Amino acid sequence: MFFKSLHSPLVGTVGVLAALGLLAIPLRHLTSATPAHPLPAAPSRPTAADTTPALLRLKLLTPARSIRVHTENGETLLDLTNIAAGESEHDASLPLHDANLELLLEADLGDNPSDTAVFLTIMPDAYEEQTRYVIGSGKLDEPLHYDWHNH
Repeated sequence: MFFKSLHSPLVGTVGVLAALGLLAIPLRHLTSATPAHPLPAAPSRPTAADTTPALLRLKLLTPARSIRVHTENGETLLDLTNIAAGESEHDASLPLHDANLELLLEADLGDNPSDTAVFLTIMPDAYEEQTRYVIGSGKLDEPLHYDWHNH
């Protein structure tokens, strides 16, 4: 009779719970014990709080000799040479100040006398994408203003 009761689901459940209870005692000491040596604090990066990760999408209607995009502080975000017409995407860290961004686009579009366009789309984390464009030929130096304030 005793051996038949060992095969019941109730006895099996009690056996599993007893085994887990015995394991819980050493696990409690491992998980809730204070460390013997405090862990050193991770070094802080002051620029990480000032920048926002973003994706830059550059679209050219014609090939260009060079494209450079700088922040208002002079930090280079893009520096490309001999770019084919089409789209390309690039990772960047943008210095957004009060949801505003000022960039300077420098483009050398070559000797083609007809006007063409350069489109720059900014896609920062937690903000909607915005596109600005410059139309012209030859060498262009144009400021681009991006604003994410709710109107």
